[in-house]
Amino acid sequence: MTMTQTVDIPANRRIHLDFEVSREVPAGKALVSVTPLVQTSKDISLLSLRGSCKGIDTMEAYFERKRADKALEDRNDGKH
Repeated sequence: MTMTQTVDIPANRRIHLDFEVSREVPAGKALVSVTPLVQTSKDISLLSLRGSCKGIDTMEAYFERKRADKALEDRNDGKH
């Protein structure tokens, strides 16, 4: 016999389970298994990330902005 109950896991990760079982289930020990219904970050493959950065600046554009910022800082350094 398999019993299933979907529960929300709070931020503190503490849950309290309260199952009412059928009289057919014998008293004694039972195994409780927890299986997340959502994909966790470690399950994400690199292939699934393909294209997720489309339209975002290239590294070269990022470095060019950083060089421009540095040049502006260097010019303004003497004015303080």
